[in-house]
Amino acid sequence: MQLIVFKLKEHFYGFETENIEEITTTLKETVIPQGPSWTKGLVNLRGQIMTLIDLEIVLNGSSTSKNIWYNNTIIVNREDNPVAFMVGKVIGVTDIDTDQIQMMNEEMNMLVSGYVFAYNEMVSIIELESILIEKEEVS
Repeated sequence: MQLIVFKLKEHFYGFETENIEEITTTLKETVIPQGPSWTKGLVNLRGQIMTLIDLEIVLNGSSTSKNIWYNNTIIVNREDNPVAFMVGKVIGVTDIDTDQIQMMNEEMNMLVSGYVFAYNEMVSIIELESILIEKEEVS
Protein backbone atom coordinates (compact mmCIF):
# COMPACT_ATOMS: atom_id res chain seq x y z
CA MET A 1 0.00 0.00 0.00
CA GLN A 2 1.20 3.51 -0.76
CA LEU A 3 1.08 6.12 1.98
CA ILE A 4 1.45 9.88 1.64
CA VAL A 5 3.20 11.20 4.75
CA PHE A 6 2.85 14.80 5.90
CA LYS A 7 3.42 16.94 8.95
CA LEU A 8 0.57 18.53 10.85
CA LYS A 9 2.09 20.90 13.39
CA GLU A 10 4.57 18.67 15.28
CA HIS A 11 3.02 15.28 14.41
CA PHE A 12 3.39 13.05 11.38
CA TYR A 13 0.34 11.64 9.64
CA GLY A 14 -0.40 9.76 6.49
CA PHE A 15 -3.17 8.28 4.45
CA GLU A 16 -3.45 5.96 1.48
CA THR A 17 -2.79 7.51 -1.91
CA GLU A 18 -5.60 5.60 -3.59
CA ASN A 19 -7.93 8.60 -3.94
CA ILE A 20 -5.36 11.41 -3.94
CA GLU A 21 -5.84 13.59 -6.99
CA GLU A 22 -2.99 16.03 -6.39
CA ILE A 23 -0.92 18.02 -3.92
CA THR A 24 -0.82 21.78 -4.28
CA THR A 25 0.22 24.83 -2.26
CA THR A 26 -2.06 26.90 -0.04
CA LEU A 27 -5.30 27.98 -1.65
CA LYS A 28 -7.25 31.17 -1.01
CA GLU A 29 -10.50 30.24 0.64
CA THR A 30 -13.86 31.95 0.70
CA VAL A 31 -15.29 31.70 4.22
CA ILE A 32 -18.70 30.10 4.62
CA PRO A 33 -20.70 32.12 7.17
CA GLN A 34 -21.84 29.90 10.04
CA GLY A 35 -20.07 26.90 8.48
CA PRO A 36 -18.78 24.01 10.59
CA SER A 37 -15.62 24.79 12.60
CA TRP A 38 -13.60 22.15 10.72
CA THR A 39 -14.10 23.89 7.37
CA LYS A 40 -12.02 26.89 6.44
CA GLY A 41 -14.27 27.67 3.50
CA LEU A 42 -14.53 26.93 -0.19
CA VAL A 43 -11.61 26.94 -2.61
CA ASN A 44 -11.50 27.16 -6.38
CA LEU A 45 -8.89 25.00 -8.08
CA ARG A 46 -8.94 25.52 -11.85
CA GLY A 47 -12.69 26.15 -11.85
CA GLN A 48 -13.59 23.29 -9.52
CA ILE A 49 -15.13 24.37 -6.20
CA MET A 50 -14.40 22.21 -3.14
CA THR A 51 -14.50 22.38 0.65
CA LEU A 52 -11.22 23.16 2.45
CA ILE A 53 -10.97 21.05 5.61
CA ASP A 54 -8.69 21.91 8.54
CA LEU A 55 -7.24 18.53 9.59
CA GLU A 56 -5.91 19.98 12.84
CA ILE A 57 -9.45 20.73 14.00
CA VAL A 58 -10.74 17.37 12.74
CA LEU A 59 -8.05 15.39 14.58
CA ASN A 60 -7.50 17.52 17.69
CA GLY A 61 -10.85 19.26 18.15
CA SER A 62 -9.42 22.77 17.89
CA SER A 63 -6.80 24.84 16.14
CA THR A 64 -4.03 26.30 18.26
CA SER A 65 -3.20 29.04 15.81
CA LYS A 66 -5.12 31.80 14.10
CA ASN A 67 -2.24 32.28 11.63
CA ILE A 68 -1.94 30.34 8.39
CA TRP A 69 0.13 27.33 9.46
CA TYR A 70 -0.26 25.06 6.49
CA ASN A 71 1.71 25.18 3.27
CA ASN A 72 0.25 22.31 1.24
CA THR A 73 -3.20 21.19 0.24
CA ILE A 74 -4.01 17.58 -0.57
CA ILE A 75 -6.90 17.14 -2.97
CA VAL A 76 -8.86 13.93 -2.46
CA ASN A 77 -11.05 12.78 -5.32
CA ARG A 78 -14.56 11.82 -4.30
CA GLU A 79 -17.31 10.41 -6.47
CA ASP A 80 -19.52 13.46 -6.03
CA ASN A 81 -16.86 16.18 -5.62
CA PRO A 82 -13.24 16.52 -4.48
CA VAL A 83 -12.27 17.72 -1.00
CA ALA A 84 -9.18 19.75 -0.03
CA PHE A 85 -7.25 19.04 3.18
CA MET A 86 -4.93 21.57 4.82
CA VAL A 87 -1.60 19.95 5.75
CA GLY A 88 1.87 21.12 6.64
CA LYS A 89 4.99 19.89 4.89
CA VAL A 90 4.50 16.84 2.67
CA ILE A 91 7.33 14.46 3.56
CA GLY A 92 6.78 12.03 0.72
CA VAL A 93 5.05 8.96 -0.62
CA THR A 94 6.23 5.55 0.55
CA ASP A 95 5.30 1.92 0.02
CA ILE A 96 4.55 0.00 3.19
CA ASP A 97 3.54 -3.57 3.85
CA THR A 98 0.33 -3.93 5.79
CA ASP A 99 2.13 -6.16 8.30
CA GLN A 100 4.28 -3.14 9.27
CA ILE A 101 1.20 -1.31 10.57
CA GLN A 102 0.52 -1.37 14.29
CA MET A 103 -3.26 -1.43 14.34
CA MET A 104 -5.27 0.68 16.78
CA ASN A 105 -8.10 -0.50 18.97
CA GLU A 106 -11.20 0.66 17.05
CA GLU A 107 -12.81 2.05 20.20
CA MET A 108 -9.87 4.38 20.90
CA ASN A 109 -9.93 6.59 17.80
CA MET A 110 -11.96 5.92 14.67
CA LEU A 111 -10.00 8.50 12.66
CA VAL A 112 -6.57 6.89 13.20
CA SER A 113 -6.44 3.25 12.15
CA GLY A 114 -2.84 2.54 13.16
CA TYR A 115 0.80 3.56 13.22
CA VAL A 116 3.77 2.82 11.02
CA PHE A 117 7.43 3.81 11.17
CA ALA A 118 8.40 5.79 8.05
CA TYR A 119 10.92 8.53 7.31
CA ASN A 120 12.46 7.94 10.78
CA GLU A 121 9.19 9.02 12.42
CA MET A 122 6.15 7.33 13.91
CA VAL A 123 3.34 8.12 11.48
CA SER A 124 -0.35 7.99 12.46
CA ILE A 125 -2.39 6.52 9.62
CA ILE A 126 -5.57 8.54 9.13
CA GLU A 127 -8.68 6.67 8.09
CA LEU A 128 -9.70 9.08 5.34
CA GLU A 129 -13.12 7.56 4.71
CA SER A 130 -13.98 7.86 8.41
CA ILE A 131 -13.25 11.59 8.31
CA LEU A 132 -15.34 12.12 5.19
CA ILE A 133 -18.27 10.03 6.42
CA GLU A 134 -18.24 11.70 9.87
CA LYS A 135 -18.19 15.19 8.35
CA GLU A 136 -20.96 14.37 5.88
CA GLU A 137 -23.16 13.33 8.78
CA VAL A 138 -22.54 16.70 10.46
CA SER A 139 -23.26 18.70 7.32
